[in-house]
Amino acid sequence: MKSIEIYGFIGWISSYIVFVVYLAWVFLPESAFYSLGIHYFPQKYWALAIPSFFVATIFTVITGYAALNYCLCNKLDSYENVEDKYTRLHNLKKTELHEGLPEVYDIPINVVNNVLYWQKEMVEKYIPKHND
Repeated sequence: MKSIEIYGFIGWISSYIVFVVYLAWVFLPESAFYSLGIHYFPQKYWALAIPSFFVATIFTVITGYAALNYCLCNKLDSYENVEDKYTRLHNLKKTELHEGLPEVYDIPINVVNNVLYWQKEMVEKYIPKHND
């Protein structure tokens, strides 16, 4: 067995033990703890407060991340939505069809519009036919 498998198993067992202890702390009355000799334990308030804080934190992080992405996006009418400094246009002189997979490139917006609105002569000009 690899050590990562052993650590994973120990973590899995530990999480179950912690969960059972948590459930015992939540549902057993205080007199049961006193009879076991346990005199110090957190208040029952924290049994709901900690998971509530955890859920609220996750919700806040997800909402904040989405809001940050909306703030950093370009406007819908911005030209950078079509082409920016990372655009890689296809080099028509260098075809890699017979050398394996072609490289990844961006399709120019006029070709996309011509394909979508089916102007056949433009499609034949920019998109090579494959003779398989």
